[in-house]
Amino acid sequence: MPRPVSIQDDVILRAAREIFLEKGWDATTSEIAAKAGVSNGIIFKRFKTKQALFQSAMQEQGNWGQTIPALLDASLGKRDVQETLIELGVFFVEKFLFIIPTLMMSWSNKPETPDETEQAVAASKERATRALQAVKTIAAHLQAEHRLGRIQHTDFEVVAQAFVGALWHHAFLQVMLGGSTAGPTEQRRYVTRLVRALWLGIGTR
Repeated sequence: MPRPVSIQDDVILRAAREIFLEKGWDATTSEIAAKAGVSNGIIFKRFKTKQALFQSAMQEQGNWGQTIPALLDASLGKRDVQETLIELGVFFVEKFLFIIPTLMMSWSNKPETPDETEQAVAASKERATRALQAVKTIAAHLQAEHRLGRIQHTDFEVVAQAFVGALWHHAFLQVMLGGSTAGPTEQRRYVTRLVRALWLGIGTR
């Protein structure tokens, strides 16, 4: 019996992402089909164009809107603030290292149809909205920690923007300089240094 379509789609998307990351837009659907163990026809039956397959395969995974508030809410008033920011920073770096190669390939490949153009614009707006919401969520958390007397008062939205922006820039340089394979220890070390630097401005005296 053939595999269920839902499982087959998952296999195709996983294979497509690996091939696209390895070969960029020069990757062929035949190569993706071979890696997924399906026929080329099945790919085009499910994804009408190569561009549609690319967009589906390269979508960032995970719901930031739930993960970030859950992490911060569980730590509010309980866990060491610096440690919370370090854990959050490591999470961001991992996400950014996933997203940045996807964005770079998306920007270099123009959509083939008006519908795909509309989808790409919508995806960009959604990504920007999530990033802004993440900054506001972090700022609100820091404000709440201040009300508990655990950190000094400052412009918490600027601190949150500086925090997220520094992590994005770090991940971008890692990708551009070929260091995106650096291990968790190296990534955590950078995030810790960043948090320690920010702490000079918000830590209690």
